Amino acid sequence: MDADAVVLDIDGVLIDVSQSYRRAIVDTVDRCYNQTIKRTDIQEFKNAGGFNNDWDVTNAVALYILTTRHESVSVDQFTTQIAAHGGGLESALTVVDNYLSTADYEMVLDAWNSDRLRDMFQALYLGSERYRELEDGEPPIDTQGYIIDEPVIIETETVDLLRETTKIGILTGRPAAEASIALDRVQFSIPSSHQFTMDDWEEGKPHPRALQMLADRLEANTIVFVGDTLDDIKTAVNANMADSSRTYHGVGVLTGGLSGDAGRDAFMSVGAHTVIDSVNDISDLVQ
Repeated sequence: MDADAVVLDIDGVLIDVSQSYRRAIVDTVDRCYNQTIKRTDIQEFKNAGGFNNDWDVTNAVALYILTTRHESVSVDQFTTQIAAHGGGLESALTVVDNYLSTADYEMVLDAWNSDRLRDMFQALYLGSERYRELEDGEPPIDTQGYIIDEPVIIETETVDLLRETTKIGILTGRPAAEASIALDRVQFSIPSSHQFTMDDWEEGKPHPRALQMLADRLEANTIVFVGDTLDDIKTAVNANMADSSRTYHGVGVLTGGLSGDAGRDAFMSVGAHTVIDSVNDISDLVQ
């Protein structure tokens, strides 16, 4: 593949977040509502689409838990309906409304507190010290933070290869400050103009705008976008549809929530150019 730029997601591609962000999702809901889902269930929300922002995933999980207090519904049923309504948090609210009576729906909305969920999530993920630094306030709990449990996936040799052979961009659902922490850990120095974080655009993946703008800023004609979710692949597919002047290749990695043959098939079903075991296998795509 003759690619002249590689755009990378962070979570599940450069950094293993199974013990940090995903743990924070289930633990946040548990602390706020004394009930939660299994960590493996998070992937069903991700697969429903529109959930690259883990605050939104946390809110959707909370809505699911609150819904189950009024109506028996499985995670699979709930997330299938979210996908059918287009994915994302707004669709989750629509699904709750469809499942419940008006009175029960109002009870769920009264119990749902997105601000409390966000504060708890940030405290669990960042830890007390970083929470005070980044959130400019006191955390709701005192904790060391799950951020310390994020093994680096990308190897030094891969970082060096990418620096030497191609232009590099970052497209992530992380807030800018948390993206900076991750990039420092993997020793990637990426200009801010070559990064798109949660803070830089409203649409979120799979909307193609950020990927198209990165391609323009990188002055690239053929772009490889490496991600760990179906929405990452759909972002590249949508960019191809929106921008006929360039070629975008979505490449899935099996180091996030999708793994094995099932993960490979899922990526290919939404238009992946190829699937690799990890970002460290990218050499065949850029050399």
